[in-house]
Amino acid sequence: MLDVMRSTSKSWLIAVLFGAIIFVFIFSFGQGSSGFRTRTNESWAAKVNGAQVNAADFDNEYANRFRQMSEQRGNKYTIENAKQDGLKKEVLKSLVDRELIAQQGPKLGIVVSDEELATAIQRSPQFQQDGKFDKDYYARVVENYYGMSLARFEALLRKDLLRQKVIEALFAGATATDDEVQAHYIAQNEGAAISYVKFTAFMFRDKAQATEAEATEWAKSHEKEIADQYEKDKKTRWTQGAGVKVRAITVNPGQNPTPEAEAAAKTRIEALLAEVKGGKDFAAVAKEKSEDSVTKTSGGDLGFITKGGSAYGKTLEEEALKLKAGELSGVFKDRTGFHFLKAEELRAEKQQSLDEVRKQIAQDLLKGQKAKELAHEKAVQALADLRAGKELKDLFPAKAPSAPGSFDFSSFMTPQSSDTESFHPMGGYVPGVGLAPKLSAAAFALNAAGDLPKEPVEDGDTWYVFKLKSRTRADLSKLDDATKKSTREQVEQQKQRELYTSWIDKLRKDAKIDENESMLSYETVGQHAGFNPIDD
Repeated sequence: MLDVMRSTSKSWLIAVLFGAIIFVFIFSFGQGSSGFRTRTNESWAAKVNGAQVNAADFDNEYANRFRQMSEQRGNKYTIENAKQDGLKKEVLKSLVDRELIAQQGPKLGIVVSDEELATAIQRSPQFQQDGKFDKDYYARVVENYYGMSLARFEALLRKDLLRQKVIEALFAGATATDDEVQAHYIAQNEGAAISYVKFTAFMFRDKAQATEAEATEWAKSHEKEIADQYEKDKKTRWTQGAGVKVRAITVNPGQNPTPEAEAAAKTRIEALLAEVKGGKDFAAVAKEKSEDSVTKTSGGDLGFITKGGSAYGKTLEEEALKLKAGELSGVFKDRTGFHFLKAEELRAEKQQSLDEVRKQIAQDLLKGQKAKELAHEKAVQALADLRAGKELKDLFPAKAPSAPGSFDFSSFMTPQSSDTESFHPMGGYVPGVGLAPKLSAAAFALNAAGDLPKEPVEDGDTWYVFKLKSRTRADLSKLDDATKKSTREQVEQQKQRELYTSWIDKLRKDAKIDENESMLSYETVGQHAGFNPIDD
């Protein structure tokens, strides 16, 4: 069925959408799939403008997507991997998108006639014998192989064909003009390489000073900026999270411990817990017997632990935040070993008001502004030096690479010259810099090696000064008919991707979508019934 859809589709993107995004019930209900073996008490996974996405469809699609991911990773894909990838969320999103697309059919006056449905079925090779459609064979395949009634199968197929027609209608206007084809060809075949140095406000933050008096005066005319910055940082910088002050005792079973070493470590920490429960001072036991060399000297003091705000990991945070002042935790294990905790003090969440921090924000913003001005001054001077005949590599020599495993913070604080490989203007990507469309455009505005920009280029929060190393031009004589055809396809595919992305985003935004959160739980029984991953 989907083979028919792909063969009749003129759009590469339609084939991709129907092969990867849109529900493929052939694979969901065929032999070897999880089929109807899923077990769930829920009837729906999502509601899209009132229409239901069935729980069984979600389970089947998730099981098949899980299988595909496992095959791609050599059968080493686990439920934990799926959790990290947000696989269930992605599957549900794709099924919601399917429903949104189908719902556009009636709005656009698009229908799938009985004749179109029959033609799709009759032309599908899977329902043919000796090159001809066989009605009895078709019925046996659907009922026995797919495990559903003919009515159910044909209703699903009709909906898939409807989605295809909706997508085709959407892409009808995604055509490329001759000018667009030529511009795309030029962009693909133009090249430039530059020598550059960048100046960021961060590099000059220590040199930029703002007195309290200056900040007070500056704040009078920048109230909105201060208020906006406060709102931006309110939940992070200006909110002290609820937390609990704890001490910890740790026993380390060692790297790659044997089962015997694990058991011995667990026995040791349980004995220490018994000592503390027997009345010994927690801090004293930690100093004497904890196997964490960093915290034992302070009696296991970890300070205040907040959700997502400590360096001790999620497991320890969760255990700490369960405790009340004076309580002991049980023994638990994380990647660093076995632990137990004692809570000493609870702290409620506290958020500083704008009035409390207004002066600090004003001073920070003013320092940032001054630092950026310093960066600009340095960039202007560097460009003047280049015009005077000096070289970037002499003005701003590059530092030797850091030793493997080490990190040289000074590289972020010191302007250094760099050279790029040749790059194209498409997308605004500059090697070694990243996405910098203004810098890319400035480079391609120059004509010959040695050319300099009229002024430093401001891109984001960075000033760039550069010299053109090389400039290659596209040869339009090579834009023959075959190249035009392939280039036109590339342009149209890009237009289709952009059109589809903006369209489906708008559909999601305008729709009423209710997700059944219980379906997104990775503890739900039955969703891996048809496929048991290797967990080691």
